[in-house]
Amino acid sequence: MSKRQLKAQASAARAASSTFASGFGASSAPAFGVSSTPLSYVTEPPDLSAISDPNVVVYFRNLSKKDSTTKAKALEDIQAYVASLREPVEEGVLEAWIRMYPRTSIDNAKAVRQSAHTLQGHIAVAAGKRTAKYMPKAVGAWLSGLYDADRSVTEATQNSLRQVFNTPEKIQSIRKAYQQPILEYCRDAIDRETPLTLSDERTVSPDDAHAKYSRVVSACIALAGSLLANLQPEDLSKLRSEYESLLGDKKLWDFASHSDPSIRRSLHRFLKTCIYKQPEAVQANLENLSKSYLSVALNSDQNGSVYDYVDALALLTSEYPAVWTEHYKSKTAVDRRLRQFLKKGSQFGPREYWSRLLDLFSVLPKEMLPSNDADAAELLSSLHAGVIRKDESRSNLEAAHKTYIQVADLVCRTMSEQDQMTLLKEMVLPIISQYLRPSSETSDWTIPSNSSALISQVATVGSMPAIIKQTWPEIAQLFVNDIKTSAPEQSKDYEKSQSALIKQAQRIATVQKHALSKDRPDSLRDTFAGACSTIVAEALSAVKNRNGKPYGAAGAVATLLHADRSLVFADEKTEQLLNEFLQNDLPNLILSSSSSQLVDILYCMSDSPNFKGAWTACLKKTLMETESPKKLAVLEAILTSPRIPSGFDLASSDSELQAYVKSNVRAALQGLAEWDSFSRILQSPSQILSESTTDDLLSFMTQSLSVSEEAPSALQGFRQVIKQSPSLLKSFLETEQGSSLLQELLLASESPSDGIAQEATAINSSIQTLLSAGSESKSSIFGVIQRGLREASSTSVSVETLLDLAKQLVKPGDGFDDVAAAFPAIEDWNSALEPFLDATPRSSLAITNPLGGGVYLVSAPTSASQPRKITRDSDGYSAAYRTAQYLIKVVRAGDTFPIEEVPSDVRATYLRMIALTLELASDNLGLAGANNLWAAYNPEVETDAITFISEAQAFVNEELKHLATLWVEGTGTPSLLSWATEVLGQVQSGHSAKAYYTARAFGVLVSSVIESSGWNKSHTQDVQDNLNTLRRSKETFPLFAFLKGYNELLMASKTCERMCNELVADLTGLDIDTHAEDALRQLVLLNILLYSQEDIAASIAKQRLIFFVKHIIPWLQNLELPLPIRAEVCRALTALLPSMEDIYGEHWGDILTALASAWSNTTELEENESGMDSPIPFVHASLKLYAQLRVLVGSEEPNDDLVEIWQETEQDIAIGLINLLKHSQHFPDEFHQPLKIVNDVLARQIAKVPLKHLEASEELFPLLYVESQPVQQTAFDILHKQIPAAQEQISIDVAIEKTTARLPEELLSLILEAPTATALAEANFERSIPLPLRGYLLSWLLVFDHLEHASFKVKNDYIEHIREGEYLPGLLSFTFDFLGHSHNKPTDVSKLDITTYSPDLEPPKRDTEWLLAHLYYLCLLYVPSLTKSWWIDCKSRPIVVTLEPWTQKAVSPPVITAALKSVTDWADAQADEDADAPFTVRVAPRAREITASYTVDEQTMSMRITLPPAFPLANANIEGLNRVAVNEQKWQSWLRTSLGAITLFNGSLIDALTTFKRNVEGALKGQTECAICYSIVGSDKKVPDKRCSTCKNLFHGGCLFKWFRTSGSSSCPLCRNAFNYG
Repeated sequence: MSKRQLKAQASAARAASSTFASGFGASSAPAFGVSSTPLSYVTEPPDLSAISDPNVVVYFRNLSKKDSTTKAKALEDIQAYVASLREPVEEGVLEAWIRMYPRTSIDNAKAVRQSAHTLQGHIAVAAGKRTAKYMPKAVGAWLSGLYDADRSVTEATQNSLRQVFNTPEKIQSIRKAYQQPILEYCRDAIDRETPLTLSDERTVSPDDAHAKYSRVVSACIALAGSLLANLQPEDLSKLRSEYESLLGDKKLWDFASHSDPSIRRSLHRFLKTCIYKQPEAVQANLENLSKSYLSVALNSDQNGSVYDYVDALALLTSEYPAVWTEHYKSKTAVDRRLRQFLKKGSQFGPREYWSRLLDLFSVLPKEMLPSNDADAAELLSSLHAGVIRKDESRSNLEAAHKTYIQVADLVCRTMSEQDQMTLLKEMVLPIISQYLRPSSETSDWTIPSNSSALISQVATVGSMPAIIKQTWPEIAQLFVNDIKTSAPEQSKDYEKSQSALIKQAQRIATVQKHALSKDRPDSLRDTFAGACSTIVAEALSAVKNRNGKPYGAAGAVATLLHADRSLVFADEKTEQLLNEFLQNDLPNLILSSSSSQLVDILYCMSDSPNFKGAWTACLKKTLMETESPKKLAVLEAILTSPRIPSGFDLASSDSELQAYVKSNVRAALQGLAEWDSFSRILQSPSQILSESTTDDLLSFMTQSLSVSEEAPSALQGFRQVIKQSPSLLKSFLETEQGSSLLQELLLASESPSDGIAQEATAINSSIQTLLSAGSESKSSIFGVIQRGLREASSTSVSVETLLDLAKQLVKPGDGFDDVAAAFPAIEDWNSALEPFLDATPRSSLAITNPLGGGVYLVSAPTSASQPRKITRDSDGYSAAYRTAQYLIKVVRAGDTFPIEEVPSDVRATYLRMIALTLELASDNLGLAGANNLWAAYNPEVETDAITFISEAQAFVNEELKHLATLWVEGTGTPSLLSWATEVLGQVQSGHSAKAYYTARAFGVLVSSVIESSGWNKSHTQDVQDNLNTLRRSKETFPLFAFLKGYNELLMASKTCERMCNELVADLTGLDIDTHAEDALRQLVLLNILLYSQEDIAASIAKQRLIFFVKHIIPWLQNLELPLPIRAEVCRALTALLPSMEDIYGEHWGDILTALASAWSNTTELEENESGMDSPIPFVHASLKLYAQLRVLVGSEEPNDDLVEIWQETEQDIAIGLINLLKHSQHFPDEFHQPLKIVNDVLARQIAKVPLKHLEASEELFPLLYVESQPVQQTAFDILHKQIPAAQEQISIDVAIEKTTARLPEELLSLILEAPTATALAEANFERSIPLPLRGYLLSWLLVFDHLEHASFKVKNDYIEHIREGEYLPGLLSFTFDFLGHSHNKPTDVSKLDITTYSPDLEPPKRDTEWLLAHLYYLCLLYVPSLTKSWWIDCKSRPIVVTLEPWTQKAVSPPVITAALKSVTDWADAQADEDADAPFTVRVAPRAREITASYTVDEQTMSMRITLPPAFPLANANIEGLNRVAVNEQKWQSWLRTSLGAITLFNGSLIDALTTFKRNVEGALKGQTECAICYSIVGSDKKVPDKRCSTCKNLFHGGCLFKWFRTSGSSSCPLCRNAFNYG
């Protein structure tokens, strides 16, 4: 046996010995004759042989391990096993668990105990009724878990019990049924267990062992108490002897002084339960209780259980007082033990400890209380020592002092008067003395600062009134002496001394107040009155004699007056003295140091006949003083004192004071003074300001809001008024100036200064809250709203602000009459819309508006009419636009504004006006400046306009749906037809702009409602009749509106077909020279029919159609005709030519020739502001016509004439298209939708033109910088196609002429100036990449197009050109500034394919990042040496640090892949040319390696190029693998040369390989074989270098010396002459 085993056995023996040798209370069995309890660690392990599952056996064995983690895991495994069972639990498992459960449930680890109780519940549920026979062994441990110190364990136990016993009654039945096992479990734990029996000292620390013991014992005591508390007497009587034995157990009561607080708490609570439930047993054991609770526990540490201890002791004393007397047997007197206990204080106990301690004193036997002053003083001293302990909680001090005072009163009741006087002077009077005159020497008697009410109790203790009466004159005299000797103003302790006087006076007043508030005031009132008279007289004398400097004396007088005037005025002389002081002295001293105290005295004497004169004199004296902080302080004290009586009106009637306040406010508005004094005036409990002064002040402040320098001060002033006196503002708002205030606040709320805007908004919101109740105030605010809609100026507030203002006035449930003023006024809105409806629309809108060419027919206004000047707000919005926005926002506000209650005629008017505004807004959005409904054009305004159009269209749709619900056939209500007729009838006649807009708007309305609501076919004939009538009336725009509105109904109608044929016939016979206007009107009408009526062209007779087309083609060819006519001819031909595609003739060529001619003669694609001749509609129509012809050419059976003429004119057409493209650059199309549409169509057509027809590419370079993305992209696409094709010819020319290739100067001029991130800081990337930036980057793509497709020589010339011009640094600097490298935050481009670039696939900002990353990839691919040089020379530290790792991660991999692929392709090409070539190249892409080998005489010389992860920013590595035929020096020279080809000459790997090959071949060139070995390379890897001077043959040195050695001769092997090395 090892020493370790012997040692373990010995330790176990000692543990067993100590276990069985310990006492067991009533049990006295021999040490080794007693079996261990289920809780002992030496309990025999369970028998696991009956368990069939070996895994479960392992779980139970793990449960016996020492490690808590292993136990917890084992419990989880057993629980999982039990949960997974589909059959009853095995008996073996039940028996094993019941054996192990008690010990596991008390484990030191919380998780183990928690899991053990949880598992017990699961097993009990799984076992069902079989659990009953095991319950006696488990019930004690199970219920003990309810009293575990850890909450989680307690909850787990409760949950497990509820699983089995789901009601409180069932749990109660457990206690009843298993009362005896539970009690035995508790007795065993209490009597037989010790820390050494519960824990193995070999593996458990002493602290953990004691913690487990304390937890077990406290739980068992609590469990035993629960039996007594919950079981009925008849149930308890069954085990009476066992309970008597438990209560008679001395060891149990000894736990009252145990070191663990949880055991003590459990025992104290157990004792209280016993007193209630087992009084006889308690009485039988009073001696044990007296010894444990009095003799020992009183002197023991009760920290953590002191409240329960005192509570139990008080209850024990109240029931059995004899426990303190006849049952007390200790040698140490019990009163001494009590004093020892009191000296310890509350021992960190709760506040309630002190109240319970008082209860204990109340029930103590009389003989326990002291009978003389000496014993009483000793007892109170001990109690006081406990109260003032340093570790006593501050929150307990008030209760502790209260208990001390009441105990003193309790003690005094049994003592004589003399002894009381002696005791109280020593033990209670110091409390009052220390309170009145604090001293560090008597600081132990200090009561808590917030517990002055204790003085009331002190004053009523025993003979304290007599003692106070005896000592109070002395106290008053001491205070008078303090006043007389207070420090002068020159002393450094002046303020400290004066403040001390005021505090002492306050304490004197407090004591007097509390002493007189009890049942015995009469005996003290005269004493206190005399003291007050003395103090007041001396204090006033000191104030007068020292010119008001001792403000402490004045404060003492004010304090006494405020506390109890009756005491001060009890003496008539004192009252007379105060009145004289008020009249004669106080006004002269008001500006002294005692000013605030004198003001208090003044207002305390407000009922004096001298008050008014004294107050006026004080105010005059103060106002006459020069401006100073002292003056302001005194004035504020007079006007804002809290002592001002109610009904005080002297201030508001004083004119000098009112003037002073006005001047003070003016100074505050100018920033020369603060608002503090004005704010305090507003806080005054009395009315300081007169009505006129209030109005003047608020008017000043309102005017200051419009002055930018004074606005912040004015807002601050209004904030003070709202905060301190909102009633002043409310009355002011009802005046005329009040509405101006609201307007100014609304304007200030939109200030560019965030501070001003936020403050103004907050004040406005507060004002709305004030005004929410008053109707007059509401009307003034509604007036502000209407004025804000009617007038648009730079000072107008935004529509959102007006809406918020309206919302604040409207309450849920208000009818239309209540909120009508919140809706726009129709007359004002009509007046605002009039100028826009009278303005001539722009002709380019023919592309986008629903009436098409109808815009050409609008007649210009006469020159006599003067255009009305349109006012706008700060955003450029007109009043008409603001009103429409406001109405839409009001309607969208939901239930706030009841649109359903608006009268139907008003709603109908709103609908029509919104429809008109929609058309105006659509025009102005599509073409900036079309009507200037708003005059600012930027992305923010555009977004706002788009939102308005969307919301307004939704409003129109909702209104139309509402109208549809009213059109019920046969009910007498208006029908859809009658409504549509009424609406279309409002379209004005003539050719005015208003007629045009009303036709557009109302036609769209009717069309929308028919589409959404459906149509009653019975009315169709009526519509056709109305159409015939309308056409006969010759009214143009009403007819257009009718055709637009009834478009769906008239589809394929005979009326429209007849009208179409009539128009074709009329136009065929029309002379354009004499009837141009009529021709234009009929063409527009014809196109409206052709484009609105599907397949209507098929109704035209073929012959008539041919004549018509041939008749109007000359109109297209006539360049002198107005553009609108030619545009409408193109539109007509576009619609009609598909119907005659099978007709052969010259008309096809005439059309194409006319288009090419027209395009070639176009000079500008911009709006002509002076008339209707904008080329944009014509160009658009002609391009659409050309696109239609292209469709016909590409059909399955095209017209041969058309195909032939198409091919003949393709070159001319291309020239014309390019001309259009070049002339579209002079006008940006960002806010010009018609031009943008034309550019898009133009771009699509040019993209389809064959490359051979596109010439003069140099002229297209400037188009890369035009303000049109389609034009820019088209120019780039053309150049992108042309450049690669042109490089082949350039390479040939350079080689033949031996010149230096240069990049086009036109292209280089585009990349000369690189953009900067700073310049783009304000750029908008929401819609697209800024066009200048896009043009710059596209230009670089074209540069790389040159490099990619150039020959080696031309490519190097281009690179040198780029180097000379220093173009690349600007691109790279901008790239890495934009991508975030300069800020140490590089953009992640890992998800982008940077090897290619496709525009407009990503959001603009991301698109820019993609393009920049792609350009950087091209830089590394084609100009790596220039890129690396820029990086090395870069001055930006963040870029230098971040670029290499970013490149390695995102860019180098594709660059390396491309480089290796180029090497592979080159090597394959070399092998194809000469399969037997000695030079071979092998590429390993994964290893990024290239191995080049050259074979000579079956020997190979080879080198390897390795590319680093950050190539080409990091240098490639070249190493020699095998050297043959050359010496080391030359070999290293070859390697360096190859590396230089990569590093210095633009990073070409192929150049490095070619250099290596060229060096090898050069070294071997002219080499002959050795005449001995017949090899070029010898065994020493060298070439022949030993030459015979006679025959001139070369030999390897090794071969020659071998020949000499073997032949025995030094002659030449060939010529046999002596070999001479010379």
